[in-house]
Amino acid sequence: MVLTVLAAVAITGVTRASAAPVDTVLPIPVAGLATGPTGLGGPLVGQHVTATTDTERPGITEFRGTEGICACMIHWRNLTTGATGASNLWFGFPATGGTAITGSGVLVATVSASGVGSPITVLPGAGLWIVP
Repeated sequence: MVLTVLAAVAITGVTRASAAPVDTVLPIPVAGLATGPTGLGGPLVGQHVTATTDTERPGITEFRGTEGICACMIHWRNLTTGATGASNLWFGFPATGGTAITGSGVLVATVSASGVGSPITVLPGAGLWIVP
């Protein structure tokens, strides 16, 4: 009986179900003034950052801005393993994203305006998410 079921699965090509990627919008948005490549004032930054995880890619987080141009620096910490790192989201249409090897666990992050020179962060963004 078991062999019959296994043979049927092998013949029909049934595969295991996988979960879709999970987007977590960090609840506190970042606000400030980014600086451009010349160090002069760049775009205003006022948006949320999204952390995307996928069970097919354990230990990886992809960051992206949610509203247009993004010039943000994300400093993250894995509370489970103690690992830390940073991802820089830069100018672009659509906004570019940053991929980080964060490891699995509970993560927290702060987000600030980014750029060359002295960007100004009025409100640092922040959030928490879980990486499979």
